[in-house]
Amino acid sequence: MPGSNITLKQLSSILGVSISTISKALNDSHEISDSTKKRIVELAKLHNYQPNKIAVGLKSGKTNTIAVVIPSVQNSFFARALYGIESMISDTNFNIIVCLTKESHAKEVETFNMLSNGVVDGFIVAVCEETQNLQNYDHFNNVMDNGKTVVMFDRVIDSVDCGKVTTNDFTALSEATQKLINSDRKQIILLSTIHKLNVGVKRAQGYVKAMETAGLTPVLLESDDKQAGVVMADYLRSNPVDAIMALDTDASLAALKAVKSSGKQIPNDIAVIGYVSERMAHNLTPELTTINQHSYTIGNSAAKMMVEALRTKSKEIKQVVVSSTLSVRDST
Repeated sequence: MPGSNITLKQLSSILGVSISTISKALNDSHEISDSTKKRIVELAKLHNYQPNKIAVGLKSGKTNTIAVVIPSVQNSFFARALYGIESMISDTNFNIIVCLTKESHAKEVETFNMLSNGVVDGFIVAVCEETQNLQNYDHFNNVMDNGKTVVMFDRVIDSVDCGKVTTNDFTALSEATQKLINSDRKQIILLSTIHKLNVGVKRAQGYVKAMETAGLTPVLLESDDKQAGVVMADYLRSNPVDAIMALDTDASLAALKAVKSSGKQIPNDIAVIGYVSERMAHNLTPELTTINQHSYTIGNSAAKMMVEALRTKSKEIKQVVVSSTLSVRDST
């Protein structure tokens, strides 16, 4: 029936030619005459024939599909990085499917196992928090052993031998902390809700390095996202603070709220540097000075690395570092 889906086997029966002939004709093979091609293509179009890409991929070993595996799309960093990935992929013959792990190791493992069996050619992944905590990376190595390409971005695992796109977290925090020190801030507190993530560890190390080099005492306040405001407010009530370095969005918002609730003025009494999206930073009062990770560029670079590896079949392990920049606003 015209307008309905049809299989190659059904087309073969109607046309009286082999499935192989139909397949070659639809792929514009020179082995098939122009008249036969035209007849097959017209009938396939009439019956809305759609090739089963998974079946084709299983047969050819290539699907031209890339899985993007991220913890969340609610996080502005990952949403922007995903936009960078999609923008690059849209100009190629590759497709992407997006999978969310919700910070679950089991979900991440399930996703890799499900998609590695001929469904996708490679994985662009930001490793979830639980996987980092468990330090169980078998699923990454298993898919690579089976010939799949893996590119990690932002949250990467140093011991996994794959392509990586990161930012200069250590240096960015060290330089931002030094900027506060140079402006005569001496009692600089770090607030973090990502201390269990490798990016959080590296940022904290950059802060500690700058403080110790200046002969100052580092103070690290670590909390989950729900208690960060309470932890910061409690510290402010009994300790002198003239600057806060917040390592993530939850910590940044918690720090701003805690300072305002304490009756202190930003930035006169306490300066604040944090991590939020550029759009959010402009809509906060006061506008927040931020460390800009350039998440779009990170995602775009990860996609370029993946496409190049798939097209060239190169086994070369590449690493790209996208430098963060400090966007100075009213909070410092």
